Amino acid sequence: MDDGLELALLHLFEALYRERHLSRAATLTGRSQPAMSRALARLRQLFDDPLFVRTAQGMIPTPRAHALAGEVHELLERARALVTPVRFTPHTLQRTFFIATSELVQQELMSGIIERVAALAPAIDIAFVPIGSDLEECLRSGRVDLVIAPLPTIPAGLQAQHLFDDGFLCAVRKGHPHVKETLTLADYTALAHIQIAPRGLPGGPVDDALAARGLSRRVAVRTPSFLAAPLLLAGSDLVLTAPSRVLLSLAEPLGLRTFPPPIPVEGFRIHQAWHPRVQHDEAHRFFRKLVASTSRKRSVDAGRTSSSKKARP
Repeated sequence: MDDGLELALLHLFEALYRERHLSRAATLTGRSQPAMSRALARLRQLFDDPLFVRTAQGMIPTPRAHALAGEVHELLERARALVTPVRFTPHTLQRTFFIATSELVQQELMSGIIERVAALAPAIDIAFVPIGSDLEECLRSGRVDLVIAPLPTIPAGLQAQHLFDDGFLCAVRKGHPHVKETLTLADYTALAHIQIAPRGLPGGPVDDALAARGLSRRVAVRTPSFLAAPLLLAGSDLVLTAPSRVLLSLAEPLGLRTFPPPIPVEGFRIHQAWHPRVQHDEAHRFFRKLVASTSRKRSVDAGRTSSSKKARP
């Protein structure tokens, strides 16, 4: 049985049931009267019933046709709904978005995103999950809706959008016994360091920059947390090199002094990445735009903050 043909036949059945007249039903459906007669013959064969009996008052439905009418109408309405564009309304959207991201991004973006979600789409829930090693598989399988992270290279098969760039600042606590007006390279390499290592591994852009000059540092404390590191710094004589947005927001409340790194340290770019299967999903597209617009606003605010709070002792 040809499903497309039989659905078309049900559409003709509905027209006949409504019009109770073969010619009017043919006109309504854009068919000739002979084509409509052939369709009725096919319907009679399929349902093993006359369905419509010709009388002086028109085509009168049989009891079988009356019994079928409601089910046929419901089936056709469901079929029409499948191909009718659904108007997307964020305010009524109920969905949980699973975001694989770091503590840095949560601190930088998520308060603004949560605030905007509450205003525009209050039934959206957000769940943060750790960033896995196989981003494409996590996104393809649907375990994760969005990855927001530093992505030096975009994995093949993913869509991505650049959100913001950041660099590094150094910090020590106010009243540090060995760091006065400036942080020299000699001070930097002599002091013990706190390292933020999101994956728990040694090394990184700071160590690469030092190694390029034949230098190294002692990492006394390693933590995966972008928030714990400044808190630990505030109660120690260590030195921390961290993303500038982290330190600029926490330096004043924690009593930290910030300095430019004494050697150039390569910055990084934050992207949001998703799988092509959700590229045209209205809800996903709405959420991506919300992330991007929040990021732009935060970048403007960060620029104003950094210009008014130049790295200073």
